[in-house]
Amino acid sequence: MTWPITAELRKTLRELFPVRRDRRVVWGLVALAAVVSITELAAVQLFSLLILPQSDRSQSSTVLLVLLFFGVFGGLRLVNYAREMYKLNVFERALTESVGGAQAQDSWRWAMAMEVTNILSAVCRAIVVVVACLVLAPWFGLGVLIVVALFGAMLSSMFTRQLVTQRDFRAAQLARSPVSNATKLRTRVKAGELGSLVGHLGIVLLVGLLVALTLNEQVPPGTAFVIFVALRMLGQIMSEITKMLLRYVRARAFSE
Repeated sequence: MTWPITAELRKTLRELFPVRRDRRVVWGLVALAAVVSITELAAVQLFSLLILPQSDRSQSSTVLLVLLFFGVFGGLRLVNYAREMYKLNVFERALTESVGGAQAQDSWRWAMAMEVTNILSAVCRAIVVVVACLVLAPWFGLGVLIVVALFGAMLSSMFTRQLVTQRDFRAAQLARSPVSNATKLRTRVKAGELGSLVGHLGIVLLVGLLVALTLNEQVPPGTAFVIFVALRMLGQIMSEITKMLLRYVRARAFSE
């Protein structure tokens, strides 16, 4: 993630969670999101072991793999559910203890808290995917790293433009000449879809490279399957980050 966005999110964390204890809890929740992503990739690896034929595997080993897969796959939802519920409790305590304002401003602060935590969690998940690709196929992982870096640069530019636009919308509202809802919605949707499109095109290029490397026997089929699922995850994460960032920018501008 590029420096302008990093500085802004760090500033927001300090504003919303002035108590160091609460910030540590938030970072713990973000780290847990990364652990969940690692576990998801581990579940994919287990699934690839199950579906790919192996003549030397015993029946007891197959049963163990099946049980382990369903245990990991089912446990992921439980962990994620507990994480989201605990996050709400942390937000309620931290935002209630902080200096309050008008009800509308308090609502925007809640929105910022949700989005900044979601963005950081998504970034950690993306880092996990990049690291996994670097470990599984180093040269291919380098290509993934380049695509993610270019996507981050695009996000930085979009973030700067959207923050100015949303502040203009806020100024117009305070001047009692608000911009139409259609214009505000169109602005966010166009930016969000453009960001998602750029991320998707990057994933398409990476999938093409993965297919070429697999056909040339430079990447084993089992590894290629895991990487393909990881790329699908990365594409979804990119789209999520774009839309969450736009919601964050709107909440940031209207909470000032």
